[in-house]
Amino acid sequence: MTDTVSLTIKIEPALKEILKTCALENQISLSQEVTQRLQSSLSTSPHPAVDSQDLVEEAAAPLTSTELKQLRALLKKSKKKK
Repeated sequence: MTDTVSLTIKIEPALKEILKTCALENQISLSQEVTQRLQSSLSTSPHPAVDSQDLVEEAAAPLTSTELKQLRALLKKSKKKK
């Protein structure tokens, strides 16, 4: 039994030729070339979860008194311009 699955994708013909050339240079199949490149790109930059607790906590942090004063000043300026 195999541990791989089939995946059909649509790419530009020029990109396919580049991948084929790379696969030939590396002496591996086109499938192996694409798989290695995908694994490499996904393992080098971890993607944070969209609903990360850290993000929620940062957004819920209360404003400091200085930040509140600055916000009030900006709001007053915008009301005067109208």
